[in-house]
Amino acid sequence: MTDDSLKNLTQQDMEKILEKAEDVANDVLENGNMHLQFKPDGVYLTVTPPGSSGSAINSDQVLRELELRAVRNIDNRKVQQIVNEMKGTPELIAPHQGELAEDGYIVVEISKNKMEAYLTVYPHRGRGKPVTREDIQKALKDNHVVYGVMEYIIDSALQFGQVGEVLTVAAGSEPVDGESAVIEYKINPANPGKPEELMDGRVDFYNLHLIQNVEPGEVLAVKKPAQPGTPGHTVTGEELPPKPGKDVQLAIGKNVELTDDNNTAVAAAKGHVVIAGNKISVSGIYEINGDVDFNTGNVEFSGTVVVKGSIREGFKVVADGDVEVMGNISDGIVECTGALKVKNGIVGRSKSRIKAGGSVFTRFIENTVLDSGMDVIIGEAIMHSRVHARKSVVVAGKGVIVGGLIRAGEEINCKNVGSPMATATELETGVNPDLRRRYSFLLKEKQAKEVDLDKAEKAVKLLKYLEQTQGTLPEDKKAILARVAKVQGELIRELEELKNCLVDIEAQIQQSERGRIKVHGVMHPGVKVTIGSATMQAYDDLPFVTLTNVMGEIKINPYK
Repeated sequence: MTDDSLKNLTQQDMEKILEKAEDVANDVLENGNMHLQFKPDGVYLTVTPPGSSGSAINSDQVLRELELRAVRNIDNRKVQQIVNEMKGTPELIAPHQGELAEDGYIVVEISKNKMEAYLTVYPHRGRGKPVTREDIQKALKDNHVVYGVMEYIIDSALQFGQVGEVLTVAAGSEPVDGESAVIEYKINPANPGKPEELMDGRVDFYNLHLIQNVEPGEVLAVKKPAQPGTPGHTVTGEELPPKPGKDVQLAIGKNVELTDDNNTAVAAAKGHVVIAGNKISVSGIYEINGDVDFNTGNVEFSGTVVVKGSIREGFKVVADGDVEVMGNISDGIVECTGALKVKNGIVGRSKSRIKAGGSVFTRFIENTVLDSGMDVIIGEAIMHSRVHARKSVVVAGKGVIVGGLIRAGEEINCKNVGSPMATATELETGVNPDLRRRYSFLLKEKQAKEVDLDKAEKAVKLLKYLEQTQGTLPEDKKAILARVAKVQGELIRELEELKNCLVDIEAQIQQSERGRIKVHGVMHPGVKVTIGSATMQAYDDLPFVTLTNVMGEIKINPYK
């Protein structure tokens, strides 16, 4: 219904709309309601039923209000009947109350932390003076309540007759802390290029393109300064200072300079970018012309390390950059933030531990625990190892994976998995949380709240238009308008929270279903496959297959 169509309504039409608006409003309001009217012929009681999720008025609540109003000669049986039937129409429960005259009064209280103010309105009795909006505003001012006053609560206290009920009439605002400084790095040295693949399917480790060079004057990082935040306020108007955002130093190392505003780091020389902690440097390459052994000891370097020989048993190489080994790693330890390239292979026993922030490239892996922040690309085979790659695991050439556990965030690609002897081998891709049930529940909750919000918005629009065209609304309808407006605001906030939560879950579910396993040879019996939350066991040879997660089930398709 448009505003123009509302203008053409007759008085009779408006009365029908008002009745409909009241019905809609009562449907979304939480609790039942009661209303007392003192007339020349006696005292009348009206009790309305609750909404679909609210609670009904009980006789104890009615009797308490009658006691506070000092109503005498009450027909208790009639009161109980009205409470039980909840017809929503006024009915006589007591005779005229005579000349009793007691003024209504107000109590205002403030919480200890001054973040909330509470209002209690006690009604007049008989011919006494009722509490007015001006009385409440004066009481709030006298108690220094000047911030966050909720006018609809005052309306509710006056119009709804919430006798003796303590209402939160004002709320302070918490300070919004400032945002900490953020450093945006323009160069990511942990993301090297891909190696070339030879005609026979093996990987050419002589052309890895691992080193990412920069030129003088190139921007390496930009700092976004910290923000101070927004102050809060108590209900008495006192300002609450926010916690300012923390500053972060744009720390620079060798061959890096800051611009005049100290917010931009630029390269001062040609070389390789290294980020260690929050310090950015341009470093050279540290070369070892033989093995990492007793002649060198353990190696730690803030940059790229090149080992012309091998890493021997028990020795460690730690680098804030890439590591390149021209021989092999024999039960050694490597930890690097960048890529790891091993020309021959990695053989572990008791001490070996491999962890790379970037991709790992080698010919074979045996009895090794390996963790990669990017891809794991193998020239021939992975045997009896535990391999975890954030993105993909690719085995070229012979393409063998046998024994152990292989995890990849996105894809596992090889030629043969397991063995004819049914060697236990596990492959896992995607993420594993069980999100579908929670997503379905929240989606239904969102839909239900959208229906309630639509009803509340229609009721508010109709009541406000009638108030504008008629000049005022009856007292009971004003109370309904105040309550529906409050419910409307709560529904809007709850829906926003639900929408944000659903977006997060959708992103996680999409990621969990993105995993896949591609085998262009044979998957042998004894191989266990997990993609996202779905699991299957291979009991027969599966040649030339691609495995994916479709709606929580693993689907086997031809290799492509």
